[in-house]
Formats: sequence, structure tokens, C-alpha cells
Amino acid sequence: MKYLLKLFLKRPIITIFIVYSLSIIILNYMGYFSIQNRSDIFKLFRDNKNILVEGKVISEPYISRKLRKFVLETSSINDVKIKEKVLVNAPSGYLVKYGDIISVRGKLYRPVAPKDSSKFNYQKYLERNEIFFVLKIYSFEYITSKPNIIKKLAIEFKNDIVNKIDKYFSYPNSVILKSLVIGDKTSLDQNIKNVFSDSGVIHILVVSGLHVGFIGIIILFVVKLFYIPLNKASLISLPLIFFYVISTGANPPAVRAAIMLACIFIPLALNREPLIYNSISLSALIILMLDPQELFLASFQMSYLATLGIIFLYNKIFNLFKNVKNSVFKFFCGVASVTISAQLALTPILMFYFSKVSIVSFFANIIVVPLTGFVLGGAIVFYVSTFLLKNLAIFFAYVLNTLVSFIVHVTTFLGSLNFSSVTVNKPIILELLLFYIFLILVFAINGKKRIILSGIILTLNLLFI
Repeated sequence: MKYLLKLFLKRPIITIFIVYSLSIIILNYMGYFSIQNRSDIFKLFRDNKNILVEGKVISEPYISRKLRKFVLETSSINDVKIKEKVLVNAPSGYLVKYGDIISVRGKLYRPVAPKDSSKFNYQKYLERNEIFFVLKIYSFEYITSKPNIIKKLAIEFKNDIVNKIDKYFSYPNSVILKSLVIGDKTSLDQNIKNVFSDSGVIHILVVSGLHVGFIGIIILFVVKLFYIPLNKASLISLPLIFFYVISTGANPPAVRAAIMLACIFIPLALNREPLIYNSISLSALIILMLDPQELFLASFQMSYLATLGIIFLYNKIFNLFKNVKNSVFKFFCGVASVTISAQLALTPILMFYFSKVSIVSFFANIIVVPLTGFVLGGAIVFYVSTFLLKNLAIFFAYVLNTLVSFIVHVTTFLGSLNFSSVTVNKPIILELLLFYIFLILVFAINGKKRIILSGIILTLNLLFI
């Protein structure tokens, strides 16, 4: 107990994060974050079948199931001032773009929650993102446009990349590349998603911490080529990283990763060595202060568990390969160590949310994750080359096409195996806690204490199972 008390006093950021997180969990259990307390629309207009809404389009519209979908931040509903986000389903012919101020008439409804708790709860997912209602509109009137200049430029940058990929690449590599590089998932079909999901590498098709990490390293490397010191290079890289995140749609995993990098790069800019656990805790604390509901998102939990797993376990696992001398084998040992570290941390939470475990994901990630970094770097070079010489762009497109084709072949082969994934029973939260305690004891404590304590925890876990 004294050791834990000293640890918490020595690391106040970690202590504040833990206390704040526990407070959020308690408030959520008490109903503080219920729709009754958070939605003015629920209090005033939930039964209205035909309402007049004025607001601003705050997301880039996309087509799904012959509907144009976008998030509208309302300014008034039936002439009552209300500022709240709603998801709009509009006819595909309505030409709406980010930043438009519009007036629409339609019907509000809430998505129906599934009766089976193991299935994806779309209603809960929207609520965690501060969206409580969907608006099906019947009429539309454009008023004016007031976009945020930086976000508008980022969207134009994204659309330009998408257009160039469509010009130089063919299906399916074009849709995979658009999703992998810039987060455009509008063209992804279910077959591609299933193949990447069964092989355990679906995460590369969503711009997340992995992508932002690679982009951050690439940008920092390029900036340092101009002989700029590390502290200044770190500071210069941050705006470019955030611009990339905004251009990909600023989805929560990418934003989280950018904040994580900021919490690491800023101490570097101040010529101070970042304390990694403090930096990770600070980034999580900032995110939860901006939106407490992030704590309950699977993507938030998986992002931080994967990061902590790599930080905590990587060196311990990589030391098992210390006798490997060949530099090529050493590289793959490093990749394997990262993959094992992340998989150990993520497998229980994947079982909890998806009741499925990919058997081949370890092998797929060892091959695909490093290639993702090369694809992102190659995509930057390809995009720049399109402004220089057409033949140069064709050459880099060929290289990228080869890399993406190889990724597709690997994932298709591994995902098609009969034993690629297995369905498992959903563990209870107590079992998850016991597993992570066991993992910490095995790798953090030496001697007889490790054997005794980890044995007790393992026995308790087996009894629950």
C-alpha cells in the first residue's frame, strides 16, 4: 500500500487520470450522462413528426445506401434556439457540402437498440459521439456557407488525393489505398472488409494511431533532413500532423494519436525527455476532459491498451531475441515483438467486444503493419510526384500498386483459412481485470513473489471461466 501511495504521489498526472476516470464511471452508472440530461431535443421535440431545423453542416457529406449523410449542428428547431448535433439522412440529390448553413424540414427519430447485447448498438455508438437523433429530411434550403478555413483546406486536400488515386489506380487497390492513406471508406465493399477482418488487419483500413504514428515519424524525418534540431523539428511537425488528422476526417482514434504525439513532442521541443507513462496519461486526460464519453468507446480503450502493451512489454519480449545477430532477422524480431505486445494487451478486449479472436492475425500483422508504413511513405512521394512529372507519378504508382497487391494477397490467403478466426464466449469485466493483473505480475515482478501472486490470479481466473 505504501509503495502504491508513493507511486501515485510521484506521478500526479497518472493519479489525476485514474481518479477522473473513476469519477466518469460512477457518474455514468448514476445516469448523469443519460439522454434526459444531455439532449435538449429529447426534452422538447422527440415526438414532433415534422420540424423545421436550421444549422451548420459540420462534417463532410458522404453517400451510403442511396442517402447523403452528414452531421448537422443545429442553431434552432421550430424557432427555438438549440445547439445540438443530429445525423441527417438526405436524398442523394441534395448537394450539401461542409460549412453550409441550411434550413431543412423533416422527421426526428432514434435508432433502435438491438435486443441482443452482443450485437453492435448503433444507438449507443451515436450517443457516445453526442448524437442522439437522426433527422430524415423532406425539404432543403441553402442559406449561406461559413466553413472553418483550415478544415475546408484539409477536405480539399483529401479530395485531391482521392481524385489522384482514382486516376492512377484501379479497383480494388484504389479503394484500399484511399481508405488506408486518407480514411475514405465510402467505396469499401463488404467483401474487402470481411477479408481484412478475418485476417486480423482491419485496423489498417481505418486511419488510427498506427497511421498517425507512421506519418508523425515520416514528417519528423523529412523535417530533420533540413538540418533542423530535434526540438524545433518536433514543434514544426505537430501542425502538419494535426492537418493530416483533420484531412482524414478527424476520427477519434486519429485525434487521440495526434494528442498522444503532442504530449511526447512538446517535451522534446522544450529539451526535456518525455516521461512516457505521464505523457500517455496526460493525453488520455485531455481527451476525457474534452469528451468524457470517450472512456466508454471500444476504440479509445483499444488505442490505449495497445499503446501501453507495446510500451510495457516490448523490451521484455524483444530481449528474448537478443542472440539474433542478422540485421534482417533482427528487424522482423522487432516487428514480432511489437505485434506480440499489442496482441497480448488487445486480445481480451477484442473477445469482450467482438466475441471473436483472429488466429492468423499475429502472422498477418508481422507482414502487413511494416508494409503499411512503406505504403504511407510511398503515398506521400507519389502525391508530390503528381505535381512534378507524369512519368514519375506513374512509376511511384506502380511501386505502390505492387505493395498494396501484396497486402491484398496476404490478407486474402490468411483470411480464407478455415481456422483464421474463432468465436469465443464474451468474458465478464472481472475476468478482464484478472487477466491484466496477471499480465502485469508476470512481467513486472521478479522472484518467488511473481510465481505466487501470478499463480493466485491465474487460479482465480480459471475458477471464473
